[in-house]
Amino acid sequence: MKRRSAADLDRLMRELGTDLALDFPGPSGYWEDADLATAPTGDRLPRRRDVATVQALAAADQLLVNRLKTRRGELAELGHPEYGSRLHELIGEPNVERTRNLAKLHVLEAMRDEPRVEKVLDCRVSAPHVPPREVVRIEVELLLVGEPQPRNLVVPFSFAGEGAGLALDVKGPGT
Repeated sequence: MKRRSAADLDRLMRELGTDLALDFPGPSGYWEDADLATAPTGDRLPRRRDVATVQALAAADQLLVNRLKTRRGELAELGHPEYGSRLHELIGEPNVERTRNLAKLHVLEAMRDEPRVEKVLDCRVSAPHVPPREVVRIEVELLLVGEPQPRNLVVPFSFAGEGAGLALDVKGPGT
């Protein structure tokens, strides 16, 4: 792999951006009930805390999760009518192949609309239980703009509308 120049790294970090850090108090791998994270303000006395931020790949992880969890159109009043996904439209639908294909379509649409996603390499939606229950497993492998290592999203989604947490598993080549 070619070593990146400082200019390449600076461009990549600008494209991935900085975001407010979110704290997810639930079990590891689930992205539910987020609240703003805080961090110490430094060595000043008295010790204080302020809103924390995330940058680069950690910001990318959060933005992918937030795009899938946000209902498309929910942020229209803030000037972002196309932001989000349509996964919520499938709540109440049966866990059959047609519905799983629609879930895949909605994930692909959401990733297509994310400017920091260069390419979706693979997307699979499967019913991990036999017979299928209301939960499906969505697996997305994608490349971020300027990032050579693929990111792997593992997204449990419930057609019942509850317990639909999102997990992120980052894997590099050969893992």
